[in-house]
Amino acid sequence: MVIFPIADERNIDSIPAWPTVEERQRESASSYWLVTQPAHAVLSGELAASLREDLFGAIDETVSCSIALHDSGWSMEDAEQIQQLRANPKMKPKSFLEFAASQFLRAWIASIDAAEKFAPIGGFMVSRHFERISMRNGDKDSSELQNFRRREKQRQQRLKAKIQIQEGALEKLVDALQFCDLLSLYLCCGSKRSISFDCPNLTLSRSGDEYRLEPFPFREHGQFSFSALKHPADGKPKSGATFYINV
Repeated sequence: MVIFPIADERNIDSIPAWPTVEERQRESASSYWLVTQPAHAVLSGELAASLREDLFGAIDETVSCSIALHDSGWSMEDAEQIQQLRANPKMKPKSFLEFAASQFLRAWIASIDAAEKFAPIGGFMVSRHFERISMRNGDKDSSELQNFRRREKQRQQRLKAKIQIQEGALEKLVDALQFCDLLSLYLCCGSKRSISFDCPNLTLSRSGDEYRLEPFPFREHGQFSFSALKHPADGKPKSGATFYINV
């Protein structure tokens, strides 16, 4: 679950994108918007489909759809948590950062499996995406993560034989997935901070529903959207909303 606290941020100074997302995921509030991981991933795929080709290379429909599947394995965890939150309105929602290794690895592997079933390149990209993330865990690097990386390396070697794209170009597509993943997380967490990205090197600022990215990474200006659920639901029959993003 991606957490969108309904609360003013304590600090709106410009900082890198990931610390902004991480801070929002750990923030406490009296109410929240909840964005499921699969919904966030779909937004990532839509962002990828709109990118300029000179940034990460050509992104065709197979690649953008693979990116849209990259968090599909979280669906069961999200569904279970929504049930728990509906049963207990006082319960604080748990973001994807708060899951134990055994839980998030199960979701990662399910996501990779789903992407591989869709296309070999999808399985490779999502596998590399989570392998890269697993190497950022620092002191949380456990035997579970090491075993995960070993198995995924074997999967990647198997899948590469089915993909007619050079390794360098493949790695750039993984870069595209990671950029769109982080941009989508930022959009879904509702932050108003100005942020910066390393790959590609750009900045993002926000004014209301308008987002300004410099240099502009998309082929043209447009509108994106994502859906969210309100928590607590306040007893209303309809507790969802759609957020529109103009870039």
